[in-house]
Amino acid sequence: MMRRSLLAVFFLSGFAALLYQVAWQRMLVFYTSSDTVSISLIVTAFMCGLGLGYLCGGHLADRQGHRRNLLTFVIAETGILLFAVSSKFVLYDLLYHHGPQPEDSQAVLYAMVFVVLLLPTFLMGLSLPLLAKGAIMADMKDQGRFIGRLYFTNTLGAAVGALVTGVVLVRIMGYQHVLWVGVAMNAVCVLATLLMVSGSSEGAVDVGKPRPAAEPLPWNISMKVWGIQYALSGFAALSLELIWFRVLETLIKSVSLTFSILLAIYLGSLAMGSLAGERWAARMDRARRGSLFLGVQAVLYAYVGASFLLLLWAVGSLDALAFLKTYFRSYEPDLTPGIIIPTYGLIPLFLMFIPTFIMGVSFSTSQLIIQDDPAFVGRRLGWLQFINIAGSALGAWWVTWVGFEFLGTATLIRILTLLAIIYLLVAWQRGHLGPVVLAAGAGSVLLVAVLFPGNTDFWRRMSGMDDPATFFHDENASGLSVIKRYERHGSMAGLVFSNGLGQSVIPYKLDAVHTKLGALPVLLHPSPERVAVIGLGSSGTLHGTAARLETRELVCFEIMSNQAEVLMKYAEKVEDRSIMSTMNDPRLSLVLHDGRYRLTTDTTRYDVIEADALRPNSAFSGNIYSKEYYQLLLSRLRPGGFAATWCPTPRVARTAAEVFPYAVLIDDLLMIGSNSPLELDLERTMRTLATAHVQHHFKSAGIDIDTLVVPALRKIKDIDEFGSEGGADINTDLFPRDEFVLPYTWSMLRGKLLGQDEH
Repeated sequence: MMRRSLLAVFFLSGFAALLYQVAWQRMLVFYTSSDTVSISLIVTAFMCGLGLGYLCGGHLADRQGHRRNLLTFVIAETGILLFAVSSKFVLYDLLYHHGPQPEDSQAVLYAMVFVVLLLPTFLMGLSLPLLAKGAIMADMKDQGRFIGRLYFTNTLGAAVGALVTGVVLVRIMGYQHVLWVGVAMNAVCVLATLLMVSGSSEGAVDVGKPRPAAEPLPWNISMKVWGIQYALSGFAALSLELIWFRVLETLIKSVSLTFSILLAIYLGSLAMGSLAGERWAARMDRARRGSLFLGVQAVLYAYVGASFLLLLWAVGSLDALAFLKTYFRSYEPDLTPGIIIPTYGLIPLFLMFIPTFIMGVSFSTSQLIIQDDPAFVGRRLGWLQFINIAGSALGAWWVTWVGFEFLGTATLIRILTLLAIIYLLVAWQRGHLGPVVLAAGAGSVLLVAVLFPGNTDFWRRMSGMDDPATFFHDENASGLSVIKRYERHGSMAGLVFSNGLGQSVIPYKLDAVHTKLGALPVLLHPSPERVAVIGLGSSGTLHGTAARLETRELVCFEIMSNQAEVLMKYAEKVEDRSIMSTMNDPRLSLVLHDGRYRLTTDTTRYDVIEADALRPNSAFSGNIYSKEYYQLLLSRLRPGGFAATWCPTPRVARTAAEVFPYAVLIDDLLMIGSNSPLELDLERTMRTLATAHVQHHFKSAGIDIDTLVVPALRKIKDIDEFGSEGGADINTDLFPRDEFVLPYTWSMLRGKLLGQDEH
């Protein structure tokens, strides 16, 4: 009974831990920026704290009785609870608004994030070793099985926590208030464990007297071998997680919900594998467990390369999957059930389930192998988990800064696939398989590695493109930047993608929205000398803002550091002189960083600040549609300056109206807010529009600017009129409501799945 209670407690603890990770990560990106490198930095800081907690928890567990271990777990959960209560103040109010400015130093950023997360993550890491020795075991086999079962329940709780938090709770409550759900779960863990400690059921806890100092942990050859294996396993696990997520978000054309769903699949598969491994290995002797462990490790790495290779072949060759190739090639995300089911379900499961299931099997199997002495249970578990976490952190840093930057995803997959040969050789050396099986297995792995495409072909095929001459890409730590050239609406167009999601279209004349977004604010402003643009994309918005002769300085912030390179590669290939002219404009300063982060850390003021269009349901889009973001823009405007942004929803308009003392909506498309009364002189604007410089600027790009702008200027209205529709709710940094709006109500989705319409 007590063990079941501990398992239930650890499930809730895992749920709360992932809930906190989701919420704290969102709060921290305002301090670190929301680029891929910064997200990796936050994750590794989180994991390093866990690793230190495992290490310390293992030493404590071996030196304390069962009762004291449970009481220490209570103290740890209480500490996590108390930090969670204050975490919004610490991570957002204090660190974001008053923390030291790192001035592009990744070391300073990492140090600050590590320090603020150290306490709660350290306490989370304590939990597994403490609970592993929180109940009396019959023998070491029983002990190993219990550790595997604890890992299963905690990981399952984490999977459910990731899914429920990202898909349900954040939508309903926002990031600040969702913390109280985690606090409640920690409180239940504390109370339930105290009840177990105070009870006498099954005699499961001892009197709690401190034990004498335990003898040193023996680092014999077995422990050293397992240490190397755990480090390699952690390295590969985080490497694979980052690779899978990069590929899948590209295929899916991810929105804000994508990460939580993929993380839940990853953790859920891991949990199921740990449960299966605990049951399978318990029925085997030590030798067979070793054979099982080495065999599944070889299968894991071989499957990684084979599954990607099979997916590439199937999507490119099978008529039944032609719709997926069309979708991978397309511009817009499709959230209809016919696309959601394969992209959010079947493909992630096909790529991730078997490898992550095997990771879980490996954990449970290894615990049944290494746990052979009750005196060392906690420290063996703690040390090996610490080593695993260290390997994971190293894998995350290596993949982000070296792998993606210099090797590319395809090469990383090939390297990880070849790890299977190492396990085959070890299994052969230990007599678990014969030379024929070794030769067949190693030959199969080498064949997969040889057949695996290079990085350019890999991403071209993943992007649904056949002709290499129509595909332009660059991959680095910041992400995957792609331009696909094909016929669209009767014209040859270059479609610009960031991490699989369509952003804009070139030539500029085919993308009226981005041209208007850039042109209208600078044409309406009396003298836009200093202009900032957040987001480069196709450079269409930037081109629009560059129209005025009065503009002396153009600053463009771009979070994808490879975007400009791909644009220029495309422009030179198709001889698009408009892009070349825009990118070579002597007034332009291209800043390769998160625009909001730069505006926060740099107090320069501008006449016009323009944000390139971003879908409101894209990941982190709430950062540029929030009340706090508009307050930041207001603080960075010169007197009479314009803050301009796409206005995709009524809630965005309401949010802007909450902040800007003066604001208008133009053409139901563009919001302009200011710190001074908006006396928009349309006659002056028409004279500006008619000048030779402005006309030549747009005409050289094939744009009839009069046709675009003049009708829009007739559709100007006060934003209060638009913003008053639909209630008073707004977007904030910690409750970005628009970002988590679902495309369907649950009843609509049910109707679509059943082939019915909702009426």
